Amino acid sequence: MTKRQNKGINNLHGIAQFSLFVSSYLPLFLLLIVRQVSVNSEYLNWAGVSWESVKMFGVKFGLSAFLITFSVIGAFGYWKTLANIEEVAKNGNPVIITDVKNKNSESIGYIATYIIPFLFQSFDGWYECASVIFLLLIIYRIYINSSLLLINPLLSFRFGIYEIEYIAQNGKNRNGLIISRDKFLQDDCKVKLYEIGHKLYFATSNNSNK
Repeated sequence: MTKRQNKGINNLHGIAQFSLFVSSYLPLFLLLIVRQVSVNSEYLNWAGVSWESVKMFGVKFGLSAFLITFSVIGAFGYWKTLANIEEVAKNGNPVIITDVKNKNSESIGYIATYIIPFLFQSFDGWYECASVIFLLLIIYRIYINSSLLLINPLLSFRFGIYEIEYIAQNGKNRNGLIISRDKFLQDDCKVKLYEIGHKLYFATSNNSNK
């Protein structure tokens, strides 16, 4: 689920990163599937199996088939990844949070910047479909190497997303981006942080301080 790099930083495995990326785009994928199917509904009839019919299906519904496949894989991976993280995060490092900034609003900007522009494209040809897949690949590479890993509309439904400053066990002040089931995290709160990326953490309550 996580891997440790040379600099001692825990990172999510590639499959987990991919699952979080796909989950962040599930609303978009659903809209694109509905759009492509509705626009090309006249082609939804059985005409036998031939090279022409396969090619036509690829042009008119290939993107939808691609998105459905990856959505199912991503949704399962998203559920499994979070379940695994929550289990191991209980062994995170205890810290004291000194400053909290709520970042849930970042998900709105994520939707506006990356999702909405897709909805105004036509998806009835190879070029349009290939362009979407190519752009998603570029965004994916940016996504897994940035704080966007936690800026996820689906995560915002279940977790609070915060930018925090905290006092580590060695007494030093540090900062990072966290997700937590506590949607009302306050200053001076004691939590356990489990690293899932560079300055990215999953936070759980520090029960020992209750």
